[in-house]
Amino acid sequence: MKKVAIRRKRKSGWWIVPLLAVAFVYTAFTVYSQSREMYAIRIEMKEVQKRIDREKALKQELLKQKDQMNSDESIEKIAREKLGMVKDGERIFVDINQ
Repeated sequence: MKKVAIRRKRKSGWWIVPLLAVAFVYTAFTVYSQSREMYAIRIEMKEVQKRIDREKALKQELLKQKDQMNSDESIEKIAREKLGMVKDGERIFVDINQ
């Protein structure tokens, strides 16, 4: 009688399932970590936008004050109050009782 060698059939592609599992876990971890980073970045962007809005409002207020300061009435008021200047022909009265 002849001896017949019994060979087991090798399952080809047995490594695909573990490889896909590892790829799935890696992808899930990457997506999770990136979503956390994106959330933190969105919060930071909102804070930066709030600061930008505050600075824009401050800029508008300062421009308004600048326009007011450049008016003739404002310049005259500052010259009279802070610098003690008077117009030609005006008299200054000083109260000596104080």
